[in-house]
Amino acid sequence: MDHRTFIEAIVYEENIGLNSSSEDSIALNIELEISSWIQHLKSTPSLLAEILPCNFIYDYKKAEMTYCSPSIIHLLGFNYIDFTGKSGMAKLIELINPNDFKVYNEQIFPKDMQYLKSLPHEDTKGMTFSNNLRTQCSTGLYKTLLLKKCFMTHPQSRQLLYEISVLIDISAIKKELSITHIIERNYKNAEVHSLIKLVTEDYFPEMHASILSAREKEILCHLAKGTKRKEVGVRLFISENTVANHIKTILRKTNSQNIREAIDICKLNGII
Repeated sequence: MDHRTFIEAIVYEENIGLNSSSEDSIALNIELEISSWIQHLKSTPSLLAEILPCNFIYDYKKAEMTYCSPSIIHLLGFNYIDFTGKSGMAKLIELINPNDFKVYNEQIFPKDMQYLKSLPHEDTKGMTFSNNLRTQCSTGLYKTLLLKKCFMTHPQSRQLLYEISVLIDISAIKKELSITHIIERNYKNAEVHSLIKLVTEDYFPEMHASILSAREKEILCHLAKGTKRKEVGVRLFISENTVANHIKTILRKTNSQNIREAIDICKLNGII
């Protein structure tokens, strides 16, 4: 695929017209803060590289990867140099499962941006955005990585300046093919420091027949014909409460708001 298409997709460019010269004192101060973060990350003892998450910092103004942890060699088997500079993000995106990237690019990232811009600037620093992505290693096999990120934006123009992210291998605990997207706000005062979940949703990049169990399909087929929940239970010799629990699972698996939407999605994908 064309790298430029990838970069334009992930950068989510907007012609806001931010002055990127040194005359923009706010942007300069943020650059200095980023530089201090990079120096801090570079000072991490190399002995910890195998157990620490991989950090990277992306500069949206320059459209380049400013920093990538050397620990990525333990995560994916590649040299960190491959993920720096103008082609760094394109290299990372090339490794992401295409179906996962399609969901991320068309649904998750735009939603993150929409949410970010809906907040007063002073609230954006406390926001974190997370999702998992299947990412290919140098061996050709896939690992499931948790991508957790925060954004630095210009307080006046609201243009994206930097993305600071971590990649963590969660393959051992994330077996299903769904992508879980979470938006959280960091809440703290003198006594409490916690993350409050604002958005939690599941996506299914590879919708296929086996996503629903035989029982779930059976229930969905009855509901698609207009059968009431109570009657479905009677026909299948299960309680109405059990039917309701199956419906909850169906809605979660298909990322649907209601049963009619789930029926339409499953019909469209040939599941029922």
